[in-house]
Amino acid sequence: MPMVCVVYGCSNRSNRETTRSFYRVPKVVVHKGEKCKTLTGKRRQKWLLNLGLRSGVAESDNARVCSDHFVKGCPSSLNDIESVDWAPTVNLGYPMSEASCLPEDRMKSTDDQQRLQEGAEALLDLHQSAEKPEPEDITETLHDEGCQTDLTMDDIQKMEDVLKQQSWMIFRLKHWTHS
Repeated sequence: MPMVCVVYGCSNRSNRETTRSFYRVPKVVVHKGEKCKTLTGKRRQKWLLNLGLRSGVAESDNARVCSDHFVKGCPSSLNDIESVDWAPTVNLGYPMSEASCLPEDRMKSTDDQQRLQEGAEALLDLHQSAEKPEPEDITETLHDEGCQTDLTMDDIQKMEDVLKQQSWMIFRLKHWTHS
């Protein structure tokens, strides 16, 4: 049975694309100590997150990721955490913003998470209110009212990136469960 690339939209198979290499989704190594277990666990999570896979799909005997999805054509070593090829990052079948690449960098504290959540809710409310008819004289409604927020444009951009990624993931999940 040929190996197949599990990246969404990639049709590479080992019996057709003989010039490509295929790599398994990493497993958590438990018998080489706690440090190795933690590192392999983080790497596996990063692969699954980047690929948008559930763990069961990654366990298939023929499921692989082809060399097209790595900058240098193959994954880096386990200890090379800073390498762009520590997990697949190229042509992943969905748009991936810089903010979605490093979620732990994007949300460093509980306060940041709370602000992003409040901002996302505000964007959703704004989107829903855009569907409602506006008052006839908008200037009368807004007269002498102000808006004060601690959000910066960078925060808003990050929230929009998160919203786009989550919308894309919901779309993929809906279509994945129906197929």
